[in-house]
Amino acid sequence: MKKFGVCLLIAAMLTQLAACGSGTTSQETEAEAVTETTETTRIQHSLPDELDFGGASFTAAFIDTPSEHYFVEESSSDNMTAAVYRRAKKTEDFLGVTISYQDPVVAEDFTTLYKAGDDVYQMLFIWNTTLPLTFTTNGYFYNLDSLPYLNLSAEWWNYEQMQILQLGKYPYFAVSDLMITTPSAILFNRDMITDNNLENPYDLVLNGTWTLDKLIEMAGAVANDKDGDGHYTGEDDIVGGCINVNGAVALFTGCGQLISAKNEQGKLELILKSEKTLDIVDKLNTFARLPGGNVSTDNLTFNTTHTSGPKPFSTGTILFDSGTPEDMANVTDYDFSTGIVPMPKYNEEQSRYMCYDWSDLMGISGAIKNPEMVGAVLEFLSWDSKNEVFPTYYDVLLKTRYSSDMDTREMMNIIFDSIIYEVGGVYFNMQPGFCELWYTGGNALNWTNGNTNFNATFRVYKNPANNTIQTFYENLAKVEGPMDFETETAQ
Repeated sequence: MKKFGVCLLIAAMLTQLAACGSGTTSQETEAEAVTETTETTRIQHSLPDELDFGGASFTAAFIDTPSEHYFVEESSSDNMTAAVYRRAKKTEDFLGVTISYQDPVVAEDFTTLYKAGDDVYQMLFIWNTTLPLTFTTNGYFYNLDSLPYLNLSAEWWNYEQMQILQLGKYPYFAVSDLMITTPSAILFNRDMITDNNLENPYDLVLNGTWTLDKLIEMAGAVANDKDGDGHYTGEDDIVGGCINVNGAVALFTGCGQLISAKNEQGKLELILKSEKTLDIVDKLNTFARLPGGNVSTDNLTFNTTHTSGPKPFSTGTILFDSGTPEDMANVTDYDFSTGIVPMPKYNEEQSRYMCYDWSDLMGISGAIKNPEMVGAVLEFLSWDSKNEVFPTYYDVLLKTRYSSDMDTREMMNIIFDSIIYEVGGVYFNMQPGFCELWYTGGNALNWTNGNTNFNATFRVYKNPANNTIQTFYENLAKVEGPMDFETETAQ
């Protein structure tokens, strides 16, 4: 088990605060002063100053997901590691706790401890596969609405998404600034935009006119089979879009069309069958068949190396590529300028951008014995994240080349502020019916006739998906008791 030391090791300061060369005492003092100023100018947490939990242990368990960006064993000269370490140390000092973490934790080991009533782990991080479903219906999570000290209306919480992830009586998944999320995004070649006299995607985003139609229009405008061989795999051939299957899933949800949503009674139901779905499917189907439309359909693994087409994005011959903000850390050595924007909207009337989050989920163990301590730690960690960890993370992603590019930083803010969860995908993406419907966007890249194939697919998997929902609620009722909407539906 990894634990934080008693003393804070002074490490290299934030890139934007430190001068070039090795760190000095004066630089460290300056960085600490600026950090303190940042904290005092932000909205403050409301935790009482007199809180002291006498060295109580707070331990986070990482189940099928890495601990990177959350906790580290010790500080180092790496800016991000140092910032993450300092966040935990400040929490320890303010609340009188000892923070530790375990990575990895096997799900079966956690459940054994839980059933034995052992309060070994307080915080849980789980991967978005089958665990959200099984852990929820087995009652392994704590009701976050009743956890002391959480100010869920504060800006460091995203209570809207917490409510979306709540399918029963209580919220179990926390969404706060503690999480370094992995929202979907679109990378683009900025030089190619300029060379082709295209509209600046940054301006389109800010004007609210960055839409799926606009992406398709711009991708079609640049395609160029320069060697004339009828293919777009040549060294100099220009490709408009390089979107893999999961990128297409994110384009689909970015249009605001989800698989499922809660009805007026609060019960989850399928909403996929709609005129809007049919239109999105047709648009994606068209996008995949643009001149030079190189779309990978050979796997369902999210691509982080930008080789989803016949050649990688790094060649500088591809206009748009699917990705995440973390991919910006890999593009600073390219010989062309790269930009990043949120997933496009369905149309200009759509109220906001929506970037599906592919990261893990965070909850509190239902076996905790000291909810006051756990709530206070979670609140302080969430509040403190914007003081240093997030600014440092942006610098890590943007590195020297883009660190002073305020337009790109603004896009990063918009992307992180636009995260959404497809609740059906979170709970049921590996369950009968839902798995196939979840990949409607990706399937649209392959279908010869988008509408016809979608209708046929929906007919096949609608009933299994509905049965999956019904079974979930039956099992959840054993934990929470009968749902109010069940009574209303029966009437």
